[in-house]
Amino acid sequence: MQGTVDRVEPDGKFGFLIGPNGEEYFFHQTALMGVDFAELAPGVQVYFESRGTEPGDQPDEHLRAVNVSLTEDTVTAVDNELPPPEKIGG
Repeated sequence: MQGTVDRVEPDGKFGFLIGPNGEEYFFHQTALMGVDFAELAPGVQVYFESRGTEPGDQPDEHLRAVNVSLTEDTVTAVDNELPPPEKIGG
């Protein structure tokens, strides 16, 4: 699936993605494939797979995103912040 980083929590090394269906997915830095956690910030486009919940999760917990990788043409963040639009041509 393709989605967009909605928010990141640098202290906890986790964040949330919005998938193509508008559903929110939790991800942890251990789910990243070929991308450093610091390269993610709100608005960064990613590919991911959904794994659902795990044993021990609470019933209202978010679906989990695994195998999270950057899309081919995405602009990466630096220290979880995107460069200003004038630096990325947007």
